[in-house]
Formats: sequence, structure tokens, C-alpha cells
Amino acid sequence: MTGPLSELEYLILAMVGDGTTSGYAMRKEMNRMRGGRWSSESGSVYRVLRRLLEAGLVSEERRAGATNRERTEYVLTSQGVATLNAWLIFAPDRTEMVFLTDPIRTRAYFLGRLERSDQIRVVKMWLQESKKLLTDLEREIPETGFGEPVRDLAYWNIYFLAEARHEWLRKLLALFRTNSNSRGAATEPTDESAAE
Repeated sequence: MTGPLSELEYLILAMVGDGTTSGYAMRKEMNRMRGGRWSSESGSVYRVLRRLLEAGLVSEERRAGATNRERTEYVLTSQGVATLNAWLIFAPDRTEMVFLTDPIRTRAYFLGRLERSDQIRVVKMWLQESKKLLTDLEREIPETGFGEPVRDLAYWNIYFLAEARHEWLRKLLALFRTNSNSRGAATEPTDESAAE
């Protein structure tokens, strides 16, 4: 492998290191995790495992599985352990820290194409969906937790990011309302709870 690993490659490497050793088990675990920039499709996981194998970061172990089927399990090599530990120990560079994908933010860049009343309506709709997500996460995260305080708190990061987005959407709505009022348009109710 040339250059640093991708987030998906590090995720799979870490899963192997923590004892999630088959592609199927990895996919199952990834499907219960939210918020990643990676795909848990079978092809993606097995392609990454092949790359990690070719790079000498994991090695294969074969174990008997279901009747007439054998499943491949993976273990970290010493180089894999060193790579994983270096990833955990060293701080990410600024380009990684700033890479916070948000399709709502991408759409917001182009809201100027819409009429002011449509901008307000759209942001209200986003706020409603955002509130539903926060409610779902508040219920779901404790139910799907890992049972380990550090992992559970890391998983709560999704909620905190969603909460920050919700606050940003409230500010965006306030901005559109202020601009609408300053242009002499009819005054909208300022009760944001209707949009939340």
C-alpha cells in the first residue's frame, strides 16, 4: 500500500485487532454503526481485506464454519499491530479534522437559488427531520451501545454532531427570517418550536 490508509481500511484493521475477524462479522458490526464515510457492502469489505493482506497488515486463518463451508478469518501481523497503534496514537492532520461531510451543508450553499419563502420552508423541513433524527438517536444509541464506556461515548459523537447541525439549522432559519423581514416581507412567526 502506498500512503496512509483510508478510514475504511483503518476501521477494518482495528476490527481485526479487536477480534472481529471475519468479513461477515465486520459487515454486521458496520451495519449497526452510524456516521461513517465507508460502505459496509460485501465487496468493499472483502476488497479492503485483500489490500490489507497484500500489504502484510493481516494474515489469513482458515477455520471450519457451517457444514460444507469454510470461513476465512483474519489476524493482525506485527506490522498490522504497529500500523494500527500508530493510527491511534498520532493526532489526525488538519485535513482529516476538517472533513465533516454533511449533505445538508452542501445543499445550503445553493439555497440562494430559491425564493426567500422557499428558503424558509426548506430549512424548516430540514429542522423537522433534524429533530426526528435527534429523537431517534437519543433512543437508539443506548440500545445499540457497545457496553464499553469509551466506545459508547465515541458512538455518542454522532448525536453531538447531529445536535450541532440542528443548532446551525436554527441559525440559518433565523438568518433567512431576518433577511426576509428586512426586505419588507410579511413577518413570519419567530417561534422556532414549530419548525423543530
